[in-house]
Amino acid sequence: MMSSKLNKKQEERNWLDLPSDVTFNILNRIGMVDILENAQKVCIAWRKICKDPAMWRVINMNDIPIFGAQLSRVRMCKHAVDRSQGHLVDITIVSAYDAELHLYVADRSSQLRRLEMAHEFFYGKLTTAALMKFPLLEELNLYKTEISKEEIETVGRFCPMLKTLKVNKRGHRFFNADEGSLTRYSLVQK
Repeated sequence: MMSSKLNKKQEERNWLDLPSDVTFNILNRIGMVDILENAQKVCIAWRKICKDPAMWRVINMNDIPIFGAQLSRVRMCKHAVDRSQGHLVDITIVSAYDAELHLYVADRSSQLRRLEMAHEFFYGKLTTAALMKFPLLEELNLYKTEISKEEIETVGRFCPMLKTLKVNKRGHRFFNADEGSLTRYSLVQK
């Protein structure tokens, strides 16, 4: 008798009755790909939450399959950046970035505090012109990305809030757990 009442109560539960902040919290944990390809298509309420710029303050491209089409990964990243409407504070770009994408993010994300860029199959080139547009940047992590002494100095001048610069020539930490190769530059404003 008790289990039938419990089953009936579960059948009557409407997930749309959850407070929007709880739904936001749940959706925020599922990853960029699932939000863009699935969750936003569930219902109008979820779509509204998925379009909220606050949902896109942190973008992690690490959940996009690396072996997918390069163009679709870049397009998906741009779409997520656009959804942030200038409120992006943290982005991790893995294996999909080039100078064009880096400048795209820079032109639309002046509030950025943390930037992590990684290539897995070849070395990338840092786009200093883009970094000059991040005056609030506090942390820059580069994996398999070339950076010269002059570029480090430029970053130091144009990113006065920068506290941490990590350069790892071996690869991205999510795929290469050897943190022993990490080179750290601690920048102190003089």
